[in-house]
Amino acid sequence: MIAMSLTPASDASRRDFLKTSTVISTTSALAASFGGNARAFAAGDDVLKVGLVGCGGRGSGAALQALRADSQTKLVAMGDAFEDNLERSLKNLKATEDIAPQVEVDEAHQFVGLDAYQKVIDAVDVVLLASPPGFRPQHLMAAVEAGKHIFTEKPMATDFGGAKLAMEAVRKAEGNGKAMVAGFCWRYDTPRRELF
Repeated sequence: MIAMSLTPASDASRRDFLKTSTVISTTSALAASFGGNARAFAAGDDVLKVGLVGCGGRGSGAALQALRADSQTKLVAMGDAFEDNLERSLKNLKATEDIAPQVEVDEAHQFVGLDAYQKVIDAVDVVLLASPPGFRPQHLMAAVEAGKHIFTEKPMATDFGGAKLAMEAVRKAEGNGKAMVAGFCWRYDTPRRELF
């Protein structure tokens, strides 16, 4: 897990959110070790509204982990380029007993198509980006420009142009006080993690 920040967090609320964002990408067992209060970031509400962009296996897993991290976290919007991916993911999440009550994605917030990412971003407090990595730089920038906190799967880009756009998004996120957290591919591989 890598917290994408160009300077140290100085704002207590931002620091708490960063801790909570880190929890979103980890298992429930790690959630307790990070602490933080996600509810403080739900725009005056007790519920942190989460949206998922990219409803394949990795995205569905990220949503599951986010919901298990805090019972006041709700999945309220989902988007994918393909309707069958979204439907399968939503069905599986609703069938997962421990988090089913937190899955509140009504039909009006199920977005399909290449523009689905923007519609999800517009509807949530935190966006989980798990679409194919070729799209990720554009999705990152859109989320930053919308003022959202972001968890993004790795890689953040697949080419030089995408990497430049992703780094620009990181700088903008830092400038507007929003947290951007990226997944770490060796999370469960202790020997490799120790190299870092």
